[in-house]
Amino acid sequence: MSTNRGILLAGYDRAADWLSPLRDHWHTFVLSVLFAILLASCGSDEKNVSFKSGGMTHTFAEGKDAIPSDFPMPIYPNSEPAGSVQAQDDDEHSRFLMMSSTDSVDKISQFYQDELKKAGWTVTPNQMIASLVNLTAQRKGLEGSVMISGGDGQPTTINLQVSKEIEGVPKTSTEVYVPDNLNPPTD
Repeated sequence: MSTNRGILLAGYDRAADWLSPLRDHWHTFVLSVLFAILLASCGSDEKNVSFKSGGMTHTFAEGKDAIPSDFPMPIYPNSEPAGSVQAQDDDEHSRFLMMSSTDSVDKISQFYQDELKKAGWTVTPNQMIASLVNLTAQRKGLEGSVMISGGDGQPTTINLQVSKEIEGVPKTSTEVYVPDNLNPPTD
């Protein structure tokens, strides 16, 4: 398995919080991930594959051609694309981009917090620990997330997800839970 293909798969091991915006479209995501694994494992020279399923067009790309020309989030400058997945119909357009970098989680996190804000996104840090950063971002009509993970001498993985904002879904609180006498921990 090549390094990029390993990064493509390894990034999803730590993706539980990153996947929360996908709660209404989990079937599309699962199908997309499975097909991306199949694409990564085949020996074909074809680096882009599209097909229709469930009324949506799914497109998978690998390597340097993986970054869509109209991807709405900034691309980290010192990164190498591993792959991308897009699912689109008349009402929805979801995109996932996986990249790797030799830079630290903190450096990449700071880039995304700064550059997303400059591009008009509202950024909320959801999880920030030494080896994992999860950011959510909103901009008129779009929802996105950035998951950055690294450590253990491995390249840092960068997973970006952007989709059309889901109307009618209540916004979840981004307040960080702090236990106290009135709200003790439950575990």
